[in-house]
Amino acid sequence: MKIAIRRMLQIALVLVVASLSPGSPAGAKELATVKIPLKAELYANNPQPLTPMQCGQCHESYFNNLKANGGKHRFECQECHKSFHAYNPTKGVAAYQELMPKCAGCHALPHGKGITDCASCHNDPHAIKKPVMGTRLAGACGDCHAKPKAELIENPSKHTKVACDKCHTSHGFKPNCNMCHKAHYPEQGFDTCTKCHKVHKPKLVTYGDDTANATCTSCHAEVAGKLKKSPSKHSAVSCVTCHQARHKAVPQCAECHEAPHPKVFLDRYPVCLTCHLDPHDLPSMGKK
Repeated sequence: MKIAIRRMLQIALVLVVASLSPGSPAGAKELATVKIPLKAELYANNPQPLTPMQCGQCHESYFNNLKANGGKHRFECQECHKSFHAYNPTKGVAAYQELMPKCAGCHALPHGKGITDCASCHNDPHAIKKPVMGTRLAGACGDCHAKPKAELIENPSKHTKVACDKCHTSHGFKPNCNMCHKAHYPEQGFDTCTKCHKVHKPKLVTYGDDTANATCTSCHAEVAGKLKKSPSKHSAVSCVTCHQARHKAVPQCAECHEAPHPKVFLDRYPVCLTCHLDPHDLPSMGKK
C-alpha cells in the first residue's frame, strides 16, 4: 500500500514539474509580442553593395540633386560614404560629423589657398554645380573671374558699383538685361543688347553694320529729326555707315567723298564743315 502511494506521489510530482517547464505551452515565457515566421534563407547569401538607385529610394532628394546638378560627383555613393547607417545619437553631432566624407579626401585646393572653406559655397555636395550665392561666394567672384572684374574696374560705369549677386543671383546664372533696363525702342528685343553693350563694360559701345537706325535715334532724337527733314542724300544713309564700329566715332568726309570739288577750292577750304555746317542737315542743290 505504501509503495503504491509513493508511486502515485512521484507521478504527480513529475506532472507538476512538466507543467512548469519552458517547453510546455502552459509554462512558456513569451519573448515577443508578435509572431513572425522565421526565414533563415533570406540570410543565406552575402549582400551586394547598394546602387545609387537603391540609395535614392530612401534618399530621394540627394539622388535628384545629383541627377540635376551633381557634375563630376555622379558616381557610386560608397566612393565618398565609406561608412553609413552608423550614426550613434548618444555621441551627439560630433559622431555624425565623423561619418561625413571630407572634401580634402579627393580635392586639393582647387580655388587656391585663399578659399578653403568649401561648404561656404558648395553647401550641398550632391549639387556641386549649384553653389549657394551667399556672402562668401559673392565676395570672391574676382578670384576666379578675373577678366570680368578687370573690365568693370578699367571701364567705370553704374555696373561697376553694383555687387555681382545683384545680377547673378545664383552661380552661373546670366540675367536678362530687362531685369533692370528698358529697350531703346518698343520693338527692340533684349537679345540684341549685347551686340552693342558688353555687360562688364557697357559704356564702351561697339556695334555691327546691321545695327538699326532706331537704336541710335532713341537717344539722338534731335539728329534723327534733322535727317528725316533733310533733302540731302545723307537722310537715306544708315547711321552706322558713317559712325562705324564704335559709339561716338566721328568720321571724316573724305572717307566717302574723296574730292567733291576742284583742288583749288579744297585747298582754300580744307574743312568741309566751313560750308556744310551740319552733316545731318546738308544744303542740297536738288529736291528730295
